Formats: sequence, structure tokens, C-alpha cells
Amino acid sequence: MIQHMRGQSDRAVGLPSFLNFFGPFTWTLLLIVGAYSVEASEEMRGVWIVRHVLKDPEHIRKAVETAKQAGLNAVFVQVRGRGDAYYQSSLVPPAENLPTGKERFDPLALTISLAHQAGLEVHAWVNVYLSWLPTETAPRAANHVFNQHPEWFMASADGIDMGRLNLGGKNLVRRGVEGRFLSPGIPAVRQHLVRVYEEIIDRYNVDGLHLDYVRYPNSHYDFNQIPRGLFRKRYRFDPKNLQQTATDLKPDLKARIWKRWRTDQVTALVEEVHRMIQQKKPWVKLSVAVKPDFNKAYHEFGQDWIRWINKEMVDFVVPMLYALKMDIFTLRVQEARKYVKKGHLYAGIGIYLHNTTTETVAQIRRTRSLGAKGVVLFSYDSLLEKPNLVDRLKRETFSWPSKVPRMGWKQDRYGRKPEAR
Repeated sequence: MIQHMRGQSDRAVGLPSFLNFFGPFTWTLLLIVGAYSVEASEEMRGVWIVRHVLKDPEHIRKAVETAKQAGLNAVFVQVRGRGDAYYQSSLVPPAENLPTGKERFDPLALTISLAHQAGLEVHAWVNVYLSWLPTETAPRAANHVFNQHPEWFMASADGIDMGRLNLGGKNLVRRGVEGRFLSPGIPAVRQHLVRVYEEIIDRYNVDGLHLDYVRYPNSHYDFNQIPRGLFRKRYRFDPKNLQQTATDLKPDLKARIWKRWRTDQVTALVEEVHRMIQQKKPWVKLSVAVKPDFNKAYHEFGQDWIRWINKEMVDFVVPMLYALKMDIFTLRVQEARKYVKKGHLYAGIGIYLHNTTTETVAQIRRTRSLGAKGVVLFSYDSLLEKPNLVDRLKRETFSWPSKVPRMGWKQDRYGRKPEAR
């Protein structure tokens, strides 16, 4: 910090000489301005890059160039979509849309190389529990988790077993479910996922690991026999039967116990991933994309993200604040700011929703005015579709250089901790 401010003063020497006439007052003023410049130059400016971009080297190059042109400083690149890998893995199969043979390449390695050359951070974005398609088509790879461990997948209260290829005519998408989810309540699932993420951390020079779909699809899951049995053994009642008996707990108390236990299973994974990163590469940042309404996130999706950030399990949270109306967007940011006491809060902005660039720019500016430390835009596809937005971001919203905010609790690769801001 002091060194940076000293640099500001050095540049001030080139100002007109009459400023020296005012003596110490001038230099005090310059130090204040310099300190403000340091603060203003630290802001997360990220973009989510969906996995289909990674199937071709030219598309990756274009994505990195576009992010740089827009004045961004970080890319969140989706390297796991459905239990697969857009990187070299010994544990999970490559994504089915990646080239093979002579055309084969390592999407994550190429992204890191190009992005770091451009001065951009790279956060490996992974879908956590969402691990296969909602259709009745099996993965081609024998070592895909769906083929190896169908017993690890969630089940609904009304009997849908996501581990069965034949869903009995049930349409998951029509039921508001994106695909087939692994069960958070199975210890072997947590062990598997931590190993998968450890491989990424070990093999690649990523700046962060970004968790998505670290949740249940809705409140009707998970009644898989394994976690259901573990819960029943501990609490002496079946979560499928919350009715009261003569000597039993009341239904509302049963429901609270079940929700807490269900949510704790997701939290246990977040804790284990955090612990693994601290042991392996403590400078790597851990983050989560989360549902913006934290009460609904907890009760319906098992996503206790206020606890995760305030208990320092993750370094930053990105609530997906996808809203067209400014009043709704503002309220969501204000609520998050009210309860996030530790770590960093970055606003996830759904630029795909906006008909005009003005709406996107307005939400970024509102985020700043409300005190969040930056934004992540969803998604790169919309930047491609709106070249005028890229130009306007660079000319106006992100017209000055900015680094990703420092995190005083994170040590760097050399064991040093920077001053927090």
C-alpha cells in the first residue's frame, strides 16, 4: 500500500511546479487522491464462459481477447459441466464434444496460458452435484460417474431415482430440474468430488475454484436410500414421514431437523474443499455461485451461503442477481450486503436479460454505489452477441485499469499475506 502510494507521489513530480508552492498540504492531498486511486483500481470484473466455448482453441482465444477488450480482469471458465472434464484428467472422462486424435488439446491449459498473458485471472468453474443429462441417454464413457455409481444419485420424495436410466416417463425438465444430481448426503460422493477438484488444483495454475450447482434441485430431493438411512439412524424417524405419533416429535420440529441435516450435507462438502485447498495451495481462491434469496436458498436448495462466507469457508460469493427491474436488483444487493460480514461479495449480473447496454451499465454502477466489490457477468455469449456492449464497457464502465481485489486473509504463492481492502 505505502509503496503504491509512493509511486503515486513519484508520478506527481511531473505535475506543474507551482504545486510545490503549497508545500505539505499539496502532498497530503496527493496522498489522499493516491489512496483513492488504489481503492478504485481494485474491483472484480469477471465473466462466466460456458463450456461449449472450450471445444475449440480459436473460440478460447476469441473469448480471452473479448474479455480483455471489455476491460475485464477475470474469467470464470466452465471446466466441468456434466460429470466430465474440459481438462486432462485421470479420474473423469473428457467432455463428449471435445475433439479427439490429432485435434485433441487441453482447453483449461490453453485458457490459463492465454488469460494470464492478457493479465486475467482464471477461475475453474465446476458444476458440483449436477452430473448428467435429464434425458434417458447414458454417457458414452465407462468411467463416467453415472455408469460407475448410479447409486450415488438423488431420489425424489415421490420416487424418482436419478440413478436409473429409465425414469418411468417422468420429465425432469418439466419438473424444474436441470439434470441428474449426485447426492450430497453420501460420504463417498464428497470424497469423489474432493479428489476431482484436488486434481485440478494439483495440475493447473488456476487462480480460483468456482463452485456452481452446489445445492439440491429443489425441496423434493434427496430421499436416496443411503442418506435417508443415515438420517433415520441418527434421528430415529424417516424424513419421508413427518407425521406426529403419540410419543414422537412434532411435525414442524421434524421438518426443521430434516432441513438442517439436509443443508449440513452440502456445507460439509464446501468445508472439505476449503480444507483441501488450504493444504494444497492456500493462495487459490474458493468461491460459489449462489441463489440470491438466502432464505429460499437455505430452505429449498440446502445452500447456507451466508454461513459459508461468514465462517470463512469460501473467499467470495457471487449471488446470481438476475433481474431486469432495477428495484429488485437493488434490493437483492442490499440484502446480501447486510448479511455478508466476511470475505468478498461480487454481484452476478445476467446481461443476457438486458435488451439495451444501458441496462447492463446501470446495474454495474448500482452495484458500485451499494458497496459490492465487483461483478461477474453472465455470460460471454451475450458479450459476443452485443459488440456494442463490449465497446461501451471499455469506454465508460471499465475505462480505467483495475486489479481483482486483494484478500488479506489469503497468502500468496510465497507465503505472504497482502494488506486487505
